Amino acid sequence: ERKRLNIGLDMITPADVFLFDEPTSGLSSKDSEHVLEIIRGLAHNKIVFVSIHQPSARLFHMFNKAILLDNGGKLVFFGRPQEMQDYFREAWEEQLAQPARDAGVHLPQPDSHQPEFIFDVLETPLRDLGGDVLYEEDARGHMAPARRFPPEFWRDRYHTHIVMRDVKEPALRNDETGMSATAVPPAPAQKVRTPPRERRVRLGVILRRALLSRLRNRTNMATTLIEAPLLAVLIAMVLRWSEDGKYTFASAFHIPTYLFLSLIVAMFLGLTNSADEIIRDRILLQRERNYNRNVSGFILGKMIALGAVSLLQNVIFILIGNKILEVKDMFLSYLGWMFATSLCGVGIGLLISSLVRDAKTALNIIPLVLIPQIILGGALIKYEEMNRNLDFAYSIRRWSGEDKENGPDKRSDLQVPFIGNLMPLRWSYESMVLAQANLNPLSAAQEELNARIRRIVTPPDGASSRAHELTPQEAEQLDNAKQALAIISGLEERTPRKLAQRIDAIMADVEAGTFSPEKHTTPEEFRTVSAEQVFDNQKIRDLFSKAEMERTDSRRSQRPNVFFGRDKLYVIKFNLFGREWTLLDMKVNTLDWNKMVLVIWILGPLVVLYFVLRRQLRRV
Repeated sequence: ERKRLNIGLDMITPADVFLFDEPTSGLSSKDSEHVLEIIRGLAHNKIVFVSIHQPSARLFHMFNKAILLDNGGKLVFFGRPQEMQDYFREAWEEQLAQPARDAGVHLPQPDSHQPEFIFDVLETPLRDLGGDVLYEEDARGHMAPARRFPPEFWRDRYHTHIVMRDVKEPALRNDETGMSATAVPPAPAQKVRTPPRERRVRLGVILRRALLSRLRNRTNMATTLIEAPLLAVLIAMVLRWSEDGKYTFASAFHIPTYLFLSLIVAMFLGLTNSADEIIRDRILLQRERNYNRNVSGFILGKMIALGAVSLLQNVIFILIGNKILEVKDMFLSYLGWMFATSLCGVGIGLLISSLVRDAKTALNIIPLVLIPQIILGGALIKYEEMNRNLDFAYSIRRWSGEDKENGPDKRSDLQVPFIGNLMPLRWSYESMVLAQANLNPLSAAQEELNARIRRIVTPPDGASSRAHELTPQEAEQLDNAKQALAIISGLEERTPRKLAQRIDAIMADVEAGTFSPEKHTTPEEFRTVSAEQVFDNQKIRDLFSKAEMERTDSRRSQRPNVFFGRDKLYVIKFNLFGREWTLLDMKVNTLDWNKMVLVIWILGPLVVLYFVLRRQLRRV
């Protein structure tokens, strides 16, 4: 019954080729017949290989094709079971019966309908002149009957049989059509068949397998989905506190902490989801290594499947956490950075899973990956309060006497230590804070209006000033932009949703040139909540303002790259032959730069994983 169950479980899988090793061994003749009937019934559109020993005649004829191997793996016949019996009946007549009749000895006719007859012919013993069986020592040192015909004889005889059959079949076909042998045109030279290309496991199959692997384990899947809402409720409820007594988003004290903990959760979920994936699939990988295993497709399928699970977890976490803490209109921005962090965790987790042998070891490594990121991420311990010697470049300059402890050009306390830049959470946390500070509806609208005002009043290249030379149309645009900025900065409405809609309407009118202050004046009775209370958190604003003050300090000869700064400036200069050369002078938006860094953190572990798996599969 266990054999039947295991066979059934294997046959309902989506594979196309199956190999069963002696599925009828140890069973009665009737049970063996039932097992083969099960295999035949489930083998539609599949290729099934079955190794079997000592079959009965009924079992033997249940197979479509039979392969007979002699000692050493020598192929001595391949074809239908009935053809095999006919072949060895002919061999018995040719190799045994006829020589015996020529010698005046009559051999009894064997029962050629039983499969045992084949083995009797194959292993005919060698006898002396007196008719006694001769014995020889086998490979294990035991005395066994010597064979009259060695395996090489039967292999060569079968090859001859194949050649003669291929020669006879065209002649038989010609005779059936009435053509004479002399009229048969010469056969064209046979084309040399090149071996088919090794088939690769398709990406769709790999992806479907990865998804089904996650979905079939219902307990694990349920735990995976429950983690996100439970952590979101716990974190958000604990951090829902305001210095003013009455909670508002503007005065919420722990919004930066919430952002950092959200990213920790995203990294943690990515690591735990993937830390045992390759460990569970290692047997499958080894089994399919001769099937031209598509390693890149396997990794991509795992990333898509695990990324989908992480995306769902992040969506649930953000919906619950933002609802409790009253974070408005930042869902997509938060989701983007959390999802990128989760993918980093998935990539690192898969790499860990490929380097260890058991799931327990992989889970023990997760804290070694996560805790340094928590400590060096810039939230738990601020960089200005951290040991400066962690910055390798700073230590070199200080030891060489080049670093200035005082003066405007001294090292900024807000610069990130070298080791901090090696932490993925440092980049995603900075991005989340900057996104909240600059991409919320209020700040985004204010920034766009300020940029519009600068474009109008800034003189073109080569002109000294054109503030008094504005055209009437430009003067009207400037006035509308200033009035729109004032209205948006002090905007009040009944609900946060109405505030977002009003901001969008004002920006649309400014862009279309139809802005009118009277059109966007809110009645007194509808002024319930302000845009600053809903969209602008003071703690986030303080972090950003402090960084910008440090970055734009006019007393410095060179602007430093500080944590939470809006832009990054990368300059590489060197002196050669008495002249200063500039190798790199690049200014980039911090959010754009951080996106590129996180992409590297996602792809880097996957590239290493690819070569690790390739090496492991070649070595096995």
